[in-house]
Amino acid sequence: MAGARATAQLVETARQGVGVLGPDTPAAIRLENIARFVDFVSESIVRAAEQAREILHTKPGTS
Repeated sequence: MAGARATAQLVETARQGVGVLGPDTPAAIRLENIARFVDFVSESIVRAAEQAREILHTKPGTS
């Protein structure tokens, strides 16, 4: 989960860069796409970790 927090910071930094560069510049468009992709991957990892936690902490035969 610490990795998810670090990734969220990366997304925020990329989005701040969009504001600095101006939203219509090619570099800002690339940064926004990077932010969206990293955000998607981060959310997927968090969901997978939550699902794994549920599976690993469920006693056999109780599902």
